[in-house]
Amino acid sequence: MARTSGMPVGSDVRERLRAAQRAETEAIAAVQKALGAEADARARLEAIILKQRAELSKASHAVQAAQAAVVVTSGLERAAALLDISSQILRSAVKETAASTSTQARRNQTLAPTPAPTIAPTDT
Repeated sequence: MARTSGMPVGSDVRERLRAAQRAETEAIAAVQKALGAEADARARLEAIILKQRAELSKASHAVQAAQAAVVVTSGLERAAALLDISSQILRSAVKETAASTSTQARRNQTLAPTPAPTIAPTDT
């Protein structure tokens, strides 16, 4: 088996080399496909986590608003006794609710439609 240009001379040797290269190519393709599937799964997971965090935040704000409503109705100390939580937590809930309410009010004012400017007719 003499070599001339670095290529194996025998057909059986060349065929084994081609088979090894095909196997290597298929293995690399399988790795690439698995990496793509992993990236897709990670993106789906992150989307789910983001959605659940938003829902948790919304629920947390609802709890704070409900706690603040009890404070408005019954007073801070009575609400703390009724809800069996500290007055500091309720005070925080009232502050958070007030802050989010004022932020929402400002947002509504900012997003209010404004009339389009009018152009006065000119004498020409």
